Amino acid sequence: MFSRTHVRKLVILVAKPDLRVVRPDEVADSPKPPMSLVEAVESGVYLEILRAQRREIAESLPNERGPAKAALHRQLSVIAKEIELIESRPDDERGSDAEVVDGVFDASAV
Repeated sequence: MFSRTHVRKLVILVAKPDLRVVRPDEVADSPKPPMSLVEAVESGVYLEILRAQRREIAESLPNERGPAKAALHRQLSVIAKEIELIESRPDDERGSDAEVVDGVFDASAV
């Protein structure tokens, strides 16, 4: 049916944000600085934790040698793939903390 590449492209096409024209007097908000790993863990947002881990690994890579460096490269690759997977999902599917209301169970429907 669809390969992962096709599905990812489809999701990206469907999930495009609404764009608008910027007024000449508008000034862009300055971007928030990235969270530290401690801040990300305290926030409890899994995607932010992964991003902070990715930053820390990338910053520590130049100082590593041998097997430790290889392990960090592998971990960086795993984290990057997981971030890409999460970011490719529509916003309503990203979090697992959505409130779900149970419906009435109808035993005759089974």
